[in-house]
Amino acid sequence: MNYKDIEEFLSNLKSVMSCRIIDDSKGSIQEIHILADSSRNVKQICRDVQSVLISRYQIDVDYKKISIAQVNDSFAFNGDYRLKINSLHLENRQNSVSVKVVLQFDESTFEATETGLKTERNLMRLSSTATLKAVEKALGFDDCLLLEDIESKVFANKEMINCAVNFMYGGKEIVLCGNSFVEHSKSEAAVKATLCAINRRVAKHSSVN
Repeated sequence: MNYKDIEEFLSNLKSVMSCRIIDDSKGSIQEIHILADSSRNVKQICRDVQSVLISRYQIDVDYKKISIAQVNDSFAFNGDYRLKINSLHLENRQNSVSVKVVLQFDESTFEATETGLKTERNLMRLSSTATLKAVEKALGFDDCLLLEDIESKVFANKEMINCAVNFMYGGKEIVLCGNSFVEHSKSEAAVKATLCAINRRVAKHSSVN
């Protein structure tokens, strides 16, 4: 079954900016990923989604299959949802390097790998980009995050990684900024700086009840 029409209709609900439906081989809905603003309670959004599906499409979906990622327009920190580093692995080759980033939230992990030329600056970019790809997997959306820039600076006599991330949603572009001091490696600091930018802005609510 093609769910594109349903995705488009749900995307027009109040507070909803984007929707993605994942089905199984039989065409049954397994997951519904919603990207919404912070103007309404996630439980209200969840009930709206369920109501539309049952009344308009005669599809009864358990609330546990609905995952809502909420964009916080006020930039207020939300401690309910924070992705953390599970592991960071670098595989060096002759002129290139592969960076594998694994993020974790509760018992769930999300990973992504980026490969490119083995230069100091590019290693930071690869680490940050892999992090963004893993974040997209956690949110259930593709191509909504893009690394704008990343750099290493000395601040308070310590090396710091600063990054800027473009976040695209609802036809809007927002630049998010994050930073992290270098403790063990620039790659690790790049991952932390990227998460610093993302975790301040996005809250995710899964299995809303």
